[in-house]
Amino acid sequence: AFTLCDSVDAVAHRAGSVNTLIFAEDGTIRGTSTDGYGFVESLAEQAPGFAPAEGPAVILGAGGAVRSVAAALLDAGCPRLILVNRTIERAHALARDLGGAVEVTAEADLHGVVLLVNGTSLGMAGQPPLAIDLTPLPPHAVVADMVYVPLETPLLAAARARGLRGVDGLGMLLHQARPGFEAWFGAAPQVDAELRAFVAHDIPPDLRPSSGA
Repeated sequence: AFTLCDSVDAVAHRAGSVNTLIFAEDGTIRGTSTDGYGFVESLAEQAPGFAPAEGPAVILGAGGAVRSVAAALLDAGCPRLILVNRTIERAHALARDLGGAVEVTAEADLHGVVLLVNGTSLGMAGQPPLAIDLTPLPPHAVVADMVYVPLETPLLAAARARGLRGVDGLGMLLHQARPGFEAWFGAAPQVDAELRAFVAHDIPPDLRPSSGA
């Protein structure tokens, strides 16, 4: 999709990917990447007061959405970003594209980390759970999961059990759609409890928390 665009904005250029195409009247295609925007907005909504500039962040995975999220965190002032991925070469390629204070490792060291992000499919319905020890995280750390089916992943449940703030993937899904919706239809939607409940209703009941988000 990135290569099909006649132009991409600065966000998409840094991320090296697009998830939104805007077709102009002159037939040209403009691309942008809204995943990073959606993630940062979801952080602000579900972990109020948290700022990426507070300290190091660890991201698990190196896929397309991770590219956008990593770029957004760096732009938001994250002082040190650690990419953890099974295919180490892919993580190194992403680090080179992003520039800045980005490190690559095969295993996550969570000591002193203020934000942990799961950008893999682990924990998704039908996939194995993400096996990671959250003990080294400080009490003020935030744990975010891009997975939203189930809405409360084993990772988020483990984080909340430790008293850490958890950010689910549904918020990112909703917020990343806002810029595209506005570009296509001329109206800026707001993410509120009603919209969240409407979209979450499509998640099978047994994969929703008992609180019924």
